[in-house]
Amino acid sequence: MLLTFWAVTTVPIALIWLLTSPATHEQLVNMWIEERAHYLARTILPDETAKQMTDLQALTNVLRQKAGALELQLAIFDAGGRVLVATTPGITRAATEPSEVQLCRNSGRPVFRWQEVRSGGHLRCVAAFPVTALSAPAVLWLEQEIPLSSANLSGTILWSGLRSIGWGSLLGAMGWLVVGLWVDRVLAGLSPEKLVKERGPSVPRWYPQEIVQLAQQWRDYTVQRENERKRLRQIQAELEAVLEHLADGILILDREGRGQKWNQQAAQLLRFPPHLSPGQLILSERIRHPAFPPWWQRVLSGEASPPLRLTHEFPEQHLELRAVPLRFDDTGDVHFLVVVRDVTRTEVLDRVRRDFVANVSHELKTPLTTMKGFLETLLDGAIEEPDQARHFTQIVFEQTERLERIVDDLLVLTRLDSATDQPLERQQVKASALIQGAIEQCQLAAERKNMTLKAEIVTDPDLDVNPRLFQMAIVNLIDNAIKYSDPGKTITVRVEMQDKEILFSVIDEGWGIESRHLPRIFERFYCVDPGRSRELGGTGLGLSIVKHVAQVHGGYVTVTSEVGRGSTFTIHLPK
Repeated sequence: MLLTFWAVTTVPIALIWLLTSPATHEQLVNMWIEERAHYLARTILPDETAKQMTDLQALTNVLRQKAGALELQLAIFDAGGRVLVATTPGITRAATEPSEVQLCRNSGRPVFRWQEVRSGGHLRCVAAFPVTALSAPAVLWLEQEIPLSSANLSGTILWSGLRSIGWGSLLGAMGWLVVGLWVDRVLAGLSPEKLVKERGPSVPRWYPQEIVQLAQQWRDYTVQRENERKRLRQIQAELEAVLEHLADGILILDREGRGQKWNQQAAQLLRFPPHLSPGQLILSERIRHPAFPPWWQRVLSGEASPPLRLTHEFPEQHLELRAVPLRFDDTGDVHFLVVVRDVTRTEVLDRVRRDFVANVSHELKTPLTTMKGFLETLLDGAIEEPDQARHFTQIVFEQTERLERIVDDLLVLTRLDSATDQPLERQQVKASALIQGAIEQCQLAAERKNMTLKAEIVTDPDLDVNPRLFQMAIVNLIDNAIKYSDPGKTITVRVEMQDKEILFSVIDEGWGIESRHLPRIFERFYCVDPGRSRELGGTGLGLSIVKHVAQVHGGYVTVTSEVGRGSTFTIHLPK
């Protein structure tokens, strides 16, 4: 930059010199000749010499020596025009004194003239100076031929000036370069990274006080800005961490609905494509729901708008959108914060609660209605008829047992729900012991349908489980297999180890389950065929109990089924 400044300041001076020199040709020559005449006058007749030389003959001898050395002619004229001293006889014999002498005597000022000598192509310079050092006023006359023409003299002066400018510019450039390197070194010591690491600016004390003060102020400012940047980076990192770990989706939109920023949860909930950059996301293009445009218009207008509910069926998803305006500055620029909350679990739990209440009411009301009807019949007189009374009483007893089973299963589920929050009582038991116990409990029911229960103990690991609950789960699976299979079929209970799991599988050759029922088969009171389930004495809670037993033991349950070929229910336990 400093070299550029040098070029900007030096080059115009040289150009001005070159452009104006032809116009000032005569002035340059006049100035040069005038300066040379003054120099010759001071050299030939200084004041001390004139004062010391009272003898004109001695003065003449001295002046002749100097005139010979300088190759010029000179003479001194008194006030009357008489020649006092002359270096050549021709001046003494002249009839009249030179006109320059008369002009100098009359004006009292030096007179300079020059002309071209055509024969030799030289310059002839004539000058007259008033002399006051002698006893009486006199005039010093000089004449000298210069072996240069006016053009050559002008060119010599011109190029001499250019050389002076060139050398001056070169020295100036070197000076500016040195100053620039020095300034660059000083500024390098004032870099923000270096100032932050060091306690003080790395500027020597011998530098100018202004630079030292500037360095200290710059350091204070740099440290302050660096601290502010660190604080902003910390706040940004904290906000990023909060946004990424929120369960809700967060979006910041402009008035056109373009996404400026969002967290990962929002991208998952609204199913954004990957690598979508800010400004490319338009929320109205991602949410194709008829209720969204009017809701967004109410948000833009500033009206109080209730949360927007969005529902997807496959897979089931329920979302709730809320929006509030954000004002970042006083310019009136408004953005909007949109919070996307996944309320699928809440909706599902609420539906399950409603279904559970409805199912419990229905399951309890059915046997109660039956019992009430037969009891009313007995009270109306059927009790007097022994055969009918015994038959009706047997029906009431069976319905009472069904109510008892429902209540027992509900109590088991309640205990299992609480077991997820409290430690479960566990014991070390062999897998084969649990399987044999479960088969024994179901053996009588299998024999009634002429079915075979078979155990395949591929491996017999030690289990850390609650024996009563885990055996209840196996019994429920075997009992379901017996109920939903034709007589004469075989039910296999298999124990095996696979990867990091212990697998307990109940394999039947029953009726099978349609694939559309499989996602909900473990819900409470969910029945593939409600009429047949009530006919077979099922409560609709058996598979739900199996699912919860597996979960409280850290496992899970799966099912595979094919209509007409049978089903396989498998409990997966970690090793």
